[in-house]
Amino acid sequence: MPTFNVNTVDWDELYNGTASYAPGNPGWNIGQLQPELAALERQGRFRSPILDSGCGVGATTLALAEKGYEAVGLDISGSAIEQAIKAAAERNLDVTFTTADLATTTGYDDHFHTVVDGLVFHCLPENLRDGYVASCARALRSGGRFFALVFSADAFPPNADFGPRPFSEAQLREIVGRHLVVDEVRPARAWVNVPAALPDGFEYRNVTIGSDGRAQLPSFLVSAHKA
Repeated sequence: MPTFNVNTVDWDELYNGTASYAPGNPGWNIGQLQPELAALERQGRFRSPILDSGCGVGATTLALAEKGYEAVGLDISGSAIEQAIKAAAERNLDVTFTTADLATTTGYDDHFHTVVDGLVFHCLPENLRDGYVASCARALRSGGRFFALVFSADAFPPNADFGPRPFSEAQLREIVGRHLVVDEVRPARAWVNVPAALPDGFEYRNVTIGSDGRAQLPSFLVSAHKA
């Protein structure tokens, strides 16, 4: 069975459920706000308009819209965006969903007060990381805030040539700090659905299974702002 590799993955194939290495619903699509992001929202850290960067099928975008935020969801996958638009219509929510190559541009400049990244940054090949943060920074208004939940290196075997590209704290501070003022990088946990089977060679490490049956993986929560 082929393995998931960020350099070669077909995101449309992944989201429409036809990827041989990951059939069905992607594990990160838990159908609600990641608990770490939900905690930020309860603390009043989010302000409209909000960009859900790499929104996938729109779970985060729709959850924020239901809470009354003006939310926009962008993703490179047309298949994911189609599903997000359908979900918004079914829930009678006024949300903008559009495809975008986020490593190049969001299509917005100085527009958002908040950019939220829920388990997207680590899915980018290393050569696209800088462009991604730069485009998110351009999309923010002065003083706007960037929050990213990303897998830490503790979640996967060292030097693995498959799966997401996890980060160290130093890497996050260096890459994000080129374009934004880093306020905090703290240890966190990311919730994912427990897969029925993992692709060949794929391995999680330091996993906790929560009371809801989901796996919790070591991560970092990055908080930054546009000067």
